[in-house]
Amino acid sequence: MIDLQKTLNLIKGGILDAEQTWQSYLAEAGDWQKTVFLLTGPLILFAAVAGYVFGFLGADTSYFAMPRPTIVSTIASTIMAVLGAGVVAFIFAAVAGALGGKNSFPLALAATSFAFIPGYLSPAISWLPWIGGLLGLGLFIYGLVLLWKVLPTYLGVPDDKRAGHFGLSLVASIAAMIVITMTIGRVLMPSMAGPGFAGIMDSGRPGSSGDSGMFGGIARQAEIMSAAEEDRFDPPSDGRVTDRQIRDFVRVLARTSEMQDEKAKQLKVLAEKMDKNENVSLRDMSTMMSGVTEIAGMQTAEMEVVKSADGNWAEHQWVRESLRTARIQKDLNETVEHNYKLYLEYEAELSDYLSY
Repeated sequence: MIDLQKTLNLIKGGILDAEQTWQSYLAEAGDWQKTVFLLTGPLILFAAVAGYVFGFLGADTSYFAMPRPTIVSTIASTIMAVLGAGVVAFIFAAVAGALGGKNSFPLALAATSFAFIPGYLSPAISWLPWIGGLLGLGLFIYGLVLLWKVLPTYLGVPDDKRAGHFGLSLVASIAAMIVITMTIGRVLMPSMAGPGFAGIMDSGRPGSSGDSGMFGGIARQAEIMSAAEEDRFDPPSDGRVTDRQIRDFVRVLARTSEMQDEKAKQLKVLAEKMDKNENVSLRDMSTMMSGVTEIAGMQTAEMEVVKSADGNWAEHQWVRESLRTARIQKDLNETVEHNYKLYLEYEAELSDYLSY
């Protein structure tokens, strides 16, 4: 299955004529073993060899002060790259399936391998003093742009869910790689637990300089969910929703909708930039990845609206279920009849937010 000439053609095409190359390989992409031998494997091996060879040139001159590579560190990084390629492909496939696309590991592996060709080639230039790191960052961003474009071809995620799939998959992949690095990576290379990696982790902690970035956004959402899950509410014995509760409920849903619309507009602008091959910065990518859980339908935004006003998430959920039951049952008993009459008073505001 090894075909060096075809591998070189795929890599060359993936850089110079990406979309045509993706289309031509699509018929073969269903065989993950073929992709491993023709594309993913050679790219990983090239990155390992380039990192080892060129690492000696940049160890003392690089702005990032990378340590000199060793045989052991090169083997360990290769193992991590293999694990990473598999995990990332699995996540992108699984999220695609959940959002109406194709849950296909072989197709996801082919898509991510093509998109990350620039990243696999970056070790060949990252040794350059000062500019090497910047070029590597540029290749990383370019790889994300390619990933955005190749995913519809291979995984068929509906257009209205592309941004959610892209962002959720990236966030999940980064989280998974952090776990792998702090577990398997620490065993393979104890230096991974050192200050450099700790700095990345710290950037996602509240109060750190990276609190507003991608990891900070993840940490913020986790804090909100944790606080919301601790809320408790004892429903009234008569089971009746009050006018004050329904007014608060309507306000929360309206504000949540506004927040999601704002985020959707931001993501649409970034998506259009990527589709038109316009310059996309790392800040743009961070913006796309942060907060995409709201766009994908999760309730983090709604939770934040409730908790930021010192509200009770458990009470909010009880009001939702009470009104939903009343909307369906209408006159099942006195309690449901009361709640339904109250619902009718706010039907115009609620009809868009409550589903059967």
